[in-house]
Amino acid sequence: MLGTRYEEYTAFSNNLPFRLSTDIEITSSSYSHEANWHDNLELQLCTEGQGFVMLDERVIPFQKNDIILVNSNVIHHTNTADRIKYACLIIDTQFCRQIDINPASLQFSPKIEGRAFSDYFHALIDLYENNADICRTAKLNKIITEMLIELRENHTLAENAHTIRRQSFESVKSAIKFIRANYERKLSLDEIAENVLTDKYTLSREFKKITGQTIVQYINGFRCRKAAEYISDGHSVSDAAYMCGFTNMSFFTKIFKSHMGTLPSMYKIR
Repeated sequence: MLGTRYEEYTAFSNNLPFRLSTDIEITSSSYSHEANWHDNLELQLCTEGQGFVMLDERVIPFQKNDIILVNSNVIHHTNTADRIKYACLIIDTQFCRQIDINPASLQFSPKIEGRAFSDYFHALIDLYENNADICRTAKLNKIITEMLIELRENHTLAENAHTIRRQSFESVKSAIKFIRANYERKLSLDEIAENVLTDKYTLSREFKKITGQTIVQYINGFRCRKAAEYISDGHSVSDAAYMCGFTNMSFFTKIFKSHMGTLPSMYKIR
């Protein structure tokens, strides 16, 4: 079963309100084993091959020249039975809000049809790769604004009726942020629920539904990933375990191996 992770995009550089990866390649033997979700709008343009994009529980075919839109807080995963290449555009949520196009309160069509938007996307890619244009930044900002206007005017679905679902996402997101900020100490379900202003039973249910993991599984997995980073940076295994909230080394080793697939010592600098 796929894992699920929440991604937080907060740093957009070079005076551009987006991140663009133009040459992502996936094959049947090399793909991410985690679905992800985030606040930001994400757009994917297939350039070669074919595959599919999973949006929550919906699977959408994805082939050359198709454009898939991932709405805010939709769990998604791109895969293929053979090979696929695509461009991936992540748009700054704050920029969207500044021009009164709020991804959290709008739902756009998951598959974008029409020549206009496709032309914008290709123009964005071409200009993004052209560092010689003296007005590159200004033109890129203009194109991304035009893309958002096109989405709002011609690809917006009926007003979002999923208020309860959004509230669940907000609670789960808040829980994840709280865990990440406090992973180094003992955490209880009661404390986490109290900090996200919900009851622990509702939080536990929605957390498992959205992430595919229990809260304890998520905490242990995040702690193990942080411990691996500390060990790779030169800390001892025992220090890394303690820094990540583990007080029993045998338990840490067992949990680490179950989440990371190897022993902590394998992350030591050689």
